[in-house]
Amino acid sequence: MAIRVGIIGLSADPSAWATVAHIQPIKDGSPLSQHFKLTALATSNPESAKAAAKFHGLPLEKGYSNPEHIANDPDVDLVVVSVKVPMHKQLTMPALHAKKDVFVEWPLGNGLAEAEEMATLAKKQGVKTYVSLQGRVQPAMRKAKEIISSGALGRITSTTVLGIESTLLNLPEKARYVNDPNSGASVISIPCAHTLDVILHVLSSELSSLTATTHITYPTLRFISSSPNGTPSLSTPEPKRGADNLALTGTLTPSNAALSFHYLVTAPAIPTLFQWIICGEKGSMKMEAPNPVVQMTTKTKLWFAEAPGGDGVSNDFYSSKEGGAEWREVEIPKSELDGIFGGVAPVYEGIANGWGKGE
Repeated sequence: MAIRVGIIGLSADPSAWATVAHIQPIKDGSPLSQHFKLTALATSNPESAKAAAKFHGLPLEKGYSNPEHIANDPDVDLVVVSVKVPMHKQLTMPALHAKKDVFVEWPLGNGLAEAEEMATLAKKQGVKTYVSLQGRVQPAMRKAKEIISSGALGRITSTTVLGIESTLLNLPEKARYVNDPNSGASVISIPCAHTLDVILHVLSSELSSLTATTHITYPTLRFISSSPNGTPSLSTPEPKRGADNLALTGTLTPSNAALSFHYLVTAPAIPTLFQWIICGEKGSMKMEAPNPVVQMTTKTKLWFAEAPGGDGVSNDFYSSKEGGAEWREVEIPKSELDGIFGGVAPVYEGIANGWGKGE
């Protein structure tokens, strides 16, 4: 039987995140349509809820404007919360009280206290919960974790990550709340946190120590809106209230490997980039992508280099013209989910595979 899904935040806007990231993987004719069925949605008011229900082919009465109503709908098995971070807790708690399984976007809550409150209630209610840290299940990251887990790199000694983002210097008008330091949504809490989660997951590690420095490199930002004729327009510059540059060093456990992480928002003159190098005693790995939004891109490339002899102890580290071992590109398995925007599809796949198994 298909899992019946109710999505909070699903509107009639075909370009909205909930539509392109959450509906695309589960709609009729999609790769996961046999496992999921959209049965309800909720928006912020009755008018938009009815418009959204009509747009997505639902009965009008299945378009709710109250989180308690969608939570208590007997035709909903899984409540998905896809709204701005400040609203996560108040829209998720009714579903948990109703003992519904929930899938919430990252960050789970606006700060640690909210996340812990939701996690505590979920455990008490005995429901299954999912958080959209989808970078873990992107194809390149799955392959990287597989190689590392095989022991091909030996003991991990260090890892270095660089993310350069040149598309966040100005933000869409609808993302204005991101400039509020109390919103829980920022460069640090979303793209940086997604990337750090991937690092720790792939390396099967935790941070035992860290030192971090943040900067506001560009002190102002503008918001982008569309004029009536569709031409983009920029607001007057406004003071930026959150960091756009994070430099972090730390130590990973249990390997005692050194971590160096730098994520920065830049001017368009600098191309976007993601680069990750993992050094081990027996081999090393390199990943590169055209942008640092690792939780969404399926264009990450992966290379592996093995020490001469393969044992990590050979003194012949100059076997190539460049010196040391040579990089060899690793083939990354393809999936029919790869082309779906947002990177959330593999999370839904995991939910379907674990449904009914207590996972």
